[in-house]
Amino acid sequence: SQSQSRASGLGEAEDEDASEASLSATAAAYSAYLLADRSLFSEQIESLDKSLEDLLTRVDEFVGMLDMIRSDSSQVVNESIPQIYTKATEMRQIYRKIDKLEAFVKMIGNSVAGLEERVIKAETDLGAFPSTFKKILHTISMPSFLNKSSSSRQQQTLYEPPVLFKTEDYFPCLNEAPY
Repeated sequence: SQSQSRASGLGEAEDEDASEASLSATAAAYSAYLLADRSLFSEQIESLDKSLEDLLTRVDEFVGMLDMIRSDSSQVVNESIPQIYTKATEMRQIYRKIDKLEAFVKMIGNSVAGLEERVIKAETDLGAFPSTFKKILHTISMPSFLNKSSSSRQQQTLYEPPVLFKTEDYFPCLNEAPY
């Protein structure tokens, strides 16, 4: 019985060696099956390698661009926004000056319109004729009632000078040297 156990022990070792050899052969066959012959697919592998290299290059470029955008964003936040705020404050002052200038122009327009009305009224009251018509009318003898009416018109209308503005009141720096 001991010889049988010895024999069976030897047999187990041989079986174990045989199964390891079989396992190694099977693993080699599977690896050969899974790892294809590179020479058959070398063009496809090279194409894939180039595509991967291009992809990695583009990813690097993209990351560089993101870094640049981040730095530009921080520059905008730290430098440009304060400059924009300063310019906006300056523009508010310019807008106020423009508003004042528009009010000034409107006041001058109203003043000119008033003066035009007074000139028109004076022309109708005094009868503004061109000088050639006046000479012709003076040479013709006019009835006395026309002369009286014109002299009475002159006595009725007294000249009142219009109230004018002074530009120095609105532009005090006018006396200073220009920029």
